[in-house]
Amino acid sequence: MALHPFTTGRWLQANHLQENENWHISRNEHNEVTSFCYVPNKDIKSIFLGTFPIYEISEGDNGGNIEFFYGSCDNKFWSTLKHIFQLPINTVSQRIEILQSERIGITDILLDIDRIFPNISLDKNLSANRYNDFIELISKFPSIKNIFITSGKIGSIPNLNNSNKSVATWFKNSLVNLNPIGFDQHGFKKQILVQNFNFNLIYLFSPSKANNLYLQRLLNENNNFNIENINVTDFRNLQWEYFIKKYHFGINQPNIPQALINFFQQ
Repeated sequence: MALHPFTTGRWLQANHLQENENWHISRNEHNEVTSFCYVPNKDIKSIFLGTFPIYEISEGDNGGNIEFFYGSCDNKFWSTLKHIFQLPINTVSQRIEILQSERIGITDILLDIDRIFPNISLDKNLSANRYNDFIELISKFPSIKNIFITSGKIGSIPNLNNSNKSVATWFKNSLVNLNPIGFDQHGFKKQILVQNFNFNLIYLFSPSKANNLYLQRLLNENNNFNIENINVTDFRNLQWEYFIKKYHFGINQPNIPQALINFFQQ
């Protein structure tokens, strides 16, 4: 069993940080963690929602990885944000500064997990014991209107099973008893209604290396959208830039090639 290192104090200790109001952790009457999120302010409009940290920064020796969300050296999450915001990402403090300056929160859907094989970090190797309580989280921060996820699909989100584990299916499963509406929609953006909360669930192309083949296939199928010299990294950067600028910053005409905008709006 592994508890999320944001909640255990591991990341605080590793980075010589002190828990403060931005390091949001809710606990029940038994002092058990129920929800958690790094929140740069009380009026956050958007959050990034991942799955669970890699083994090296949750249970093992960090091996040169950075002990924070999306801390794997192989993951392109922070380098993509670096491209969009033109800010440094070399340290945890610099990554936190991006969240603070751009007013975006970050968290994971899984609070407590087992690994089927001890040292493997792929989503399909994880078994969820407890979820981050999103309803509790959004009740505390009701200004949240956008949930950016980095694993899922453009089509309707199926029910969770052993062959389709992702942040999207775990998130849906965490809410299933509340009869959420909208997970069956097609598109990068899905409008979700659960209880009296309404928000956008927005799929950003996965920042993992494993997703590069899928992105290259999309480029090939669409003749590179007639954009000269576009590559997988450019494609990911532009997709993230489009959705973050449009839905987080409210920029309705981001400087993105029209062929890509048409594809992203499907």
